[in-house]
Amino acid sequence: MAFSNTVSQTVFNTRRVIDNAIRRCKLPAQQITAEHIDIANDQLYLFLSDLANQGAPLWCIEKQIYPLYEGVGDITMTDGTVDILNSNFRTLQRVEGTNVDTSTARTVSFTTEIFVANVGIRWSAAAVPIVFERSDDGAIWYEIQSETPSASAGEWTWYDLESSVAASYFRVRATSGTLGFSEIYLANTPTEIPLARMNRDDYTTLPNKAFQNNRPLQYWFDRQVNNPIMHMWPVPNNAATVCQIVVWRQRYIMDVGTMTQEIEVPQRWLEAIVSGLAAKMALEIVEADPSMIPILDQKAAIALNIAQMEERDNSPMMIAPNISPYTR
Repeated sequence: MAFSNTVSQTVFNTRRVIDNAIRRCKLPAQQITAEHIDIANDQLYLFLSDLANQGAPLWCIEKQIYPLYEGVGDITMTDGTVDILNSNFRTLQRVEGTNVDTSTARTVSFTTEIFVANVGIRWSAAAVPIVFERSDDGAIWYEIQSETPSASAGEWTWYDLESSVAASYFRVRATSGTLGFSEIYLANTPTEIPLARMNRDDYTTLPNKAFQNNRPLQYWFDRQVNNPIMHMWPVPNNAATVCQIVVWRQRYIMDVGTMTQEIEVPQRWLEAIVSGLAAKMALEIVEADPSMIPILDQKAAIALNIAQMEERDNSPMMIAPNISPYTR
């Protein structure tokens, strides 16, 4: 038997999603107009946005690191944040060596091989693209990862390195422009402690919302229209400025792009997306056969249910009941 010998190599772009959805509405190809395509794009955007109300798609869960500043208790979430699933307060163990600075790099040499797992940069000018590198002899350098930070003077950016290999030298290098910084913080052995989530009533009844400490303990998640705000308590003091808040957030699915781009959904979700879009298009397109609406609605509901039932990570769950009140 002859097989393709490829897996998941078929490009199912936005145009193919829309074409398949329109065909399910029984609309002949010669009747499809530019207006129909615009309607399909709008309905696809609404459908993908609405999926955020029906749980957290696994591919839309991502880690973010937020810096802390003295006296600043509010963290504004980045665009597209739907909810916070987990949040931790993190401290680091700093590692230091001999620093050599140039206009484009800081090179740190250690007395013994040390692994660096986390890097923080406090910028003294606008951030520039950077690369993190390690070396065993200070001559041959190996790239760990590159970043394109967005920060202004006085702001921190923090990074978790993708690989942590013990080395004698570590370097932060600007790939373009000047590396303007007031501090570079190299660290390893991160320690994270979960933050407790408060409701609005608990936060608003706090007697002193400006109380400062070296460790925030809890927060209220204020879900604004565009960018939700994380109100922390206590407010970070100066000692907390080398710590971070590590957030695992749920975000929206990426916006619908051009017709040649793909929709940000895994292959296992394509049938649910096409079926759902077809059901929405049948309601919007005048030329569509009204008798198809209940059929498409039913097929869309079934396909969506199948996709959502499979949206799991198959990890084991441990339940540890507390029976101590009954055994004393």
